[in-house]
Order: sequence, then C-alpha cells, then structure tokens
Amino acid sequence: MELNRMAGGGRNHPYIGRVAADFGYGFVAHQDPSWTLSQVLLATGGRFVGGSPQAKFRSISTDTRSLEVGDLFLALAGDQFDGLSFVAEAIRKGAAGVVVERLPEPLPSVPVILVEDTLAALGDLAAYRRSMMEKLKVMAITGSSGKTTVKEMVAAILSQKKRVLKTKGNFNNLVGLPLSLLPLGRQDDVAVLEMGMNQAGEISRLAEIADPDIACITNIQAAHLAGFGDMEGVARAKGELFAGVKSWATLVVNIDDQRIRKLVKGCEQKQITFGRRPQADVRATHIRDLGAQGVSFTLHLKGDKSRVRLKAMGTHNVLNSLAAAALAHGVGMRLALIVKGLESFQGTDKRLQVCELSNGLHVVNDTYNANPASMLAALETVGGASREQQAVAVLGDMLELGQESQAAHVSIGKSAGGLGYDYLLAVGEFGEDIVNGAVQAGMGSGQARSFADKGALVDFLRGMVAHGLLKGGDWLLVKGSRGMRMETILTELENMVQGETD
Repeated sequence: MELNRMAGGGRNHPYIGRVAADFGYGFVAHQDPSWTLSQVLLATGGRFVGGSPQAKFRSISTDTRSLEVGDLFLALAGDQFDGLSFVAEAIRKGAAGVVVERLPEPLPSVPVILVEDTLAALGDLAAYRRSMMEKLKVMAITGSSGKTTVKEMVAAILSQKKRVLKTKGNFNNLVGLPLSLLPLGRQDDVAVLEMGMNQAGEISRLAEIADPDIACITNIQAAHLAGFGDMEGVARAKGELFAGVKSWATLVVNIDDQRIRKLVKGCEQKQITFGRRPQADVRATHIRDLGAQGVSFTLHLKGDKSRVRLKAMGTHNVLNSLAAAALAHGVGMRLALIVKGLESFQGTDKRLQVCELSNGLHVVNDTYNANPASMLAALETVGGASREQQAVAVLGDMLELGQESQAAHVSIGKSAGGLGYDYLLAVGEFGEDIVNGAVQAGMGSGQARSFADKGALVDFLRGMVAHGLLKGGDWLLVKGSRGMRMETILTELENMVQGETD
C-alpha cells in the first residue's frame, strides 16, 4: 500500500483545495446497502477508538452542509481547511460516526475511526465499494483534453440500454473520483469515470481505486508541463492508466497519437483502436464541418458503417466521438445504438457552448480550461463558423505550461492572426505574448490588444458594443484556463448587451 499512502497526499495535497474552491467543500454519497463499522475498518485499515461496535452508517459524507442523520463523517484535511474542526458540527447534525487523522477533543460518544490519512481512506472506501459489484463494468478515461466530452458521449450511448453511473462534472481527482464511485449500487451496470492528474502517481492511485475493465487515453498533448517538465513526462503520467489495469482489461487506443502507440507496445491486454488511420478498428471518413450546426461524418466500426451528425461544434469532436464509440463497442453496444447516442449528445458546460445574446451576438463559451491543442481547436471552430460575419477572440492565459508558456502563447496568437479574426483581445500574464504572435501573423496593432485585467477588457468590449463594432450576427469566442475564470467576462457582456437593448 505504499503507492496508496504516497498518492493520497494527505492534508497538503493540492487537489483537496482545488475541489473545495471549484465545487464546494465535500460531497455526500448515498449507499445501498449502508456501511457497517466492520466494513469501514476492513476497507480503511483504521483503528476503532470508541463507540458501539454494532454501528451502521447510512452513507459517507465529507460535508457537514449536506450531511444527514446516520451518516459517517470523513474529515478530509487540506491546506485551506481541516475537517477535524467540523467534527462537532457533524455530530450535532446527526453523524453516526467519524473518520479522522487525529483524535478530536473531547472524544465524542459516536464511533471514532482513526486512520493515517483521510484522503487515502476515502479512496480505500471507494475501492472496497467497487470490489463488491461483481457484474459492474468500469470504464476509465484520461487524456490531455477531451476526457469530459468523451465521458459524456459514452454515457449518452450506454444509458439507452444500461444503468450508468458517471463522474459528476469533472470530479476526476483523488477526492472527486472516490466520491463519484461511492454511490454505486447493485443496479448499476457500468461506471464511466474520468481521471485527471497534476503530479506523478495520481493516475496509478486512481486506477488502483477504480480497477477499470476498459481504459482509454484520449490523447497526450502539452498540458501540465509545469509539473512534468516535458511531453515525455506527461506521457509517462497518463500511461500509468494502461500500466495499472489488470491483464484481462481492454485498452482503447488512439492510433493517431504516436506517444499512445508507444505506451501500448508490449501490453498483453486486448486493444480496440480508434482514429483517422485506415487500420483503426473505429474510424471516421467524409468529415464535414457544419459550423454552428455541428459536424457530420461516416463512422466505421469493424466493417460496418453509418452516417453520424453531431450537434457539438468542431471537427475535433470527431475524434472524441471515435473514442466514445470504441469504449461503447468494448461493452457490446451495436453500431445503431452508438450512432443514436452520439447524435443525442448535447455538449458539456463551458466547452464550446454556444448562446445568442439579446442583440443577436453569437457567444461561444469555452472557458472551462485551456491548453495549446484545445485553444487551437476552439479558434479553428469559431473561425470556421463565423464565415462571413465578424469574429472576435477573447483569450486568457493557458496555465501550467512551465518553460513553454511564452512560446505557446506566441504560437496561439499567430494562429488567431492567421485564421482571420477581426479582433483579438488578451488578458493575463502572457497576454502581450498572444498579441505579439497575432501581430507577427499580420494582424494590425489596433485589432490585437492586451489588457492588464479583465475589468479593462470588459470596458473595451462595452465600447465596442456601444459603437456598433460588436453586433448581432458577429461571433465572440471566450477561452482561457480554469484559473483565469474567463466566464466572468461573459456575465459582464450579457449584462451590458441587455442594458443596450432595454
């Protein structure tokens, strides 16, 4: 269990604080059946300190705000908070027991389970829960981009015939994935789990918890370079998924990605390949970009084929569709159902999400996250959709790129300039680099502008709206890394447009 304790990370693990900031502290997972004290002790290896040895718990909770009577409260500890300080509140609200790293004072009358690391204990509880589900198939999806979209596409396909549990949002880390697994019940047929990471060992631990039957790495791109140094470091970290699955599992392999092809050399597991190459088991031909209406293509699945029309924008979603189709094929879904599921897919929140403001302005919200590959895909997609209308790109920093940051932002600026955008507005530490790249590609200095903060950028947008430079029929892309919170610009834009039309 050394990997378990190492990857758990304890109170200083960076993901705990991130989950708290992005999703709210904690999560409640309703169990069927409930947990007994002996099951909790067996799963965690914890020490029973006091209380009734016959105790039972309705569910596992890490959040006193949603805790219900009879729950077992697990006191996560992070660099921004300490769950131990919430123990008294949990007991007042009816917690039937607590899991802690340090004994609270005074010692409560309910059962207390002492563990070395509450984050590791959370993972151990989820692993135990997963091990009890004999008929369950677990799908694990990781990659530099596209993993949330692929997860949602797979769920859309499988839910036509199967009971599916999936990762909520992108609850994909050492806190989120266990919390996604804990609601498992014997009625569930498939669990579709997204796995993220920002340091070595995390994917290994997630694979240990989930014990996948089918595993997919969507792609390996320039993301999290600050934590891994270079692309080979990213590949090794993502490759922990394939290295961590059992010998009778199935690997879903992006045959277009040379780093993924290298990872599966010598693997004994069954493989299903996907990509644009003719030898792929699941491939696409006759791709047609329909702009705002989505994309269409012919899906080939081991000799069978069918036309598919996706509602999601962007030709990059074709590869996401192929990954989802390969995963669904791995659990026996027929081509007709795969096509029906893909065509029902509506897109995911803050990922090339299109809306039309009251003045007719087309806004593309792609603010969930950004790396060079996803930034380029968004620029190409919106640039293609705008066609005869004006196109404006509002871009924030791509974070965690380490020494490659400046060059990557200059390159994105060049791409925007080369794609014919009418205006490029950038904000963040590397905003000037984006602008410099755009100017190098031929964009005028009046068209490409960098701003010190989002407030100044919003003021400029307000002026564009007021002077008719940003009007109905135009296209506006807003994109940046999660830490940039670029969606706040959209809120301000909606308010100003509404004010203009009132």
